[in-house]
Amino acid sequence: MTGKLALRNMKRSMSDYAVYFVTLIIGISVFYVFNAISDQKVVLSIYKSDYSVIDLLRNIISVASVIVSVVLAFLVVYASNFLIRRRKKEFGVYMLLGMGKKKIAGILMMETVIIGIISLVVGLGIGIILSQGMSILVAKLFEAGMSKFSFEVSTGAVGKTILYFLVVYAFVLLLDLFMIGKSRLIQLLNAERRSEKRTAKNPYVCLVVFILAAAVLGHAYYRVTAAAENIDTQAALLIEIAKGIVSTFLIFWSLSGFLIFVAKLRKKSYFKGINVFTTKEISSRINTNVLAGSIICLLLFLTICIFSSSFSINNSLNENVKTLMPADVQFYNYIKVNDDVRGVKDKTPISEYLKHKKVDPHMFSESAEVLLYMYQEEDMSVYNEVGGGNVFTTGAILAQSDYNKVAEINGLEPVSLEKDEYTIVANYDYIVPEWNKRMLAGQKIHLAGKEYHPASSECVNGFLQMSANPTNSGFTVVPDEAVSDENLMPYSWFYIANYNKNYAKGVEYVEQFLNNETFKKSLGSHTYVETREYMLSKSISLASLIVFLGLYLGIIFLLASSALLSLKELTQAADNRDKYEILRKIGIDEKMIHRSLFRQNAIFFGMPLGLAVIHSIFGIQVCTYVLEVFGKSGLTQAIVMTAAGLLVIYMIYFIITYRCSRRIIRD
Repeated sequence: MTGKLALRNMKRSMSDYAVYFVTLIIGISVFYVFNAISDQKVVLSIYKSDYSVIDLLRNIISVASVIVSVVLAFLVVYASNFLIRRRKKEFGVYMLLGMGKKKIAGILMMETVIIGIISLVVGLGIGIILSQGMSILVAKLFEAGMSKFSFEVSTGAVGKTILYFLVVYAFVLLLDLFMIGKSRLIQLLNAERRSEKRTAKNPYVCLVVFILAAAVLGHAYYRVTAAAENIDTQAALLIEIAKGIVSTFLIFWSLSGFLIFVAKLRKKSYFKGINVFTTKEISSRINTNVLAGSIICLLLFLTICIFSSSFSINNSLNENVKTLMPADVQFYNYIKVNDDVRGVKDKTPISEYLKHKKVDPHMFSESAEVLLYMYQEEDMSVYNEVGGGNVFTTGAILAQSDYNKVAEINGLEPVSLEKDEYTIVANYDYIVPEWNKRMLAGQKIHLAGKEYHPASSECVNGFLQMSANPTNSGFTVVPDEAVSDENLMPYSWFYIANYNKNYAKGVEYVEQFLNNETFKKSLGSHTYVETREYMLSKSISLASLIVFLGLYLGIIFLLASSALLSLKELTQAADNRDKYEILRKIGIDEKMIHRSLFRQNAIFFGMPLGLAVIHSIFGIQVCTYVLEVFGKSGLTQAIVMTAAGLLVIYMIYFIITYRCSRRIIRD
């Protein structure tokens, strides 16, 4: 009898369970997908069996999973409370008919267990399917190729998902039973008459608060974007973040009265149809969910920024691989100057040093070797004059012919200088504008008693040392005759080469030989070797960690925001059923009621998202300061992908919420 009653109740309340089901299923599937990532062959092929990175990925996902499980537990508890609140009168009728609390608790427990089992099975099934799609996405994002793809089920991820789910669900079940146990008959029977407290606000006070909050928020936007250079301490940044959070709360606090004030200014529209009722309901929804609306707005803001930044970093790193790491291998060292113990004892070229280490020169088909100099100590005043201090330059000097040799092998444009000209080569976006400003002003330098002026008004976009990121803060290129050991300090040798494709032992042997730890140690503590494949592996490892973590947290924050909005709206619909019944009694047709409900849902969903989008416009600009290190290629594409993914999940919850709300006010 208990089982039959539980099944009948579930079937009858299926629309009420829709949001609950969707939240559980999406949460379980996402949890499985990301915990199964480290076991997929495509991901393992990306890391080249670098188990230290794989372990790091697993640890990061494990830590994130704890955060995710807490968020999901909160959502499940909130959704469960909504369902129990919807059914309190039903439980009261059971008690009135003589059913004991233990029997009611048994029915509720059976319903909860059935829902949990169905959600777990469906969620794991969808998660297993989505994890195959994640493999395809990983292969596309990191250009790993599909040769390693195969249909896989991670037993470890399945076990971990079940364990976390059982812990969360056991907590929810105990909480539900506790709520039923402490309930009294009179409370259950009168549950539908109880509603959240509403406090009307003075529209003029709301207008003033809204304007002040908008002004403070606008000033915070200005401080973190146009005036960002003035924020030089962590405390200053935290103040601007606090201003943004407080302003968001005040905007939602004042929005209900502000909307009524604005609506009344347009009297024709305000008094048309049931717009007065619709406006009052929207105001009431916002007024009773100030804190929730603020939190949801900030969660959506974090989601947009996390998604956009993660995809942009991945796109930038993939682009950097093609442009910043063109050669197959690079060697470099540092030359000992005076008592400096950081360098080698003499300035023997690396090519000669490699011969001494019995490295076969036939391994390489083409190469370029250059010597980088530094200003002499007595010329440091000139270096500071050019660069404006240590922030803007490394004080490095390179001969024109040497740079052109490097440019040729790296696929860069050569430079052409007159005898009295110099140029700056840099690609770090944060530094380049400063160099351009100084070169445009005709900043001159003095070297060995001779004056040099800029060859152009802009620095050259280029680099000497291969890197996964555009971090070359600048070095000076001067005519060959300006460079000598008498007026400059030898600082570092750079040896850049491509593999000989026809080498007898093969390119793979060369790669393994150069990356062998024994060989690296034999070079000494001041000579370094980096291959393109090794740098590519490290770059992709970093990008994948960022993308996986960003996607994981971003999806969960989006899920939390959408589910909270949906549950809040359904709660409001349940509380206001009597109002819609009155509208029907006075002759308002269903079409007008549904249109009013649709507008309420649309505005209630749209308000947090709209403010979050405005936050994100400026927040992404702040993120670009961080992205300077990685480059900003693909940021627009990342924003488009973020918007598309956000709208899909957001619209799913909106449609479910609207349809369930219609059913609630109709019952």
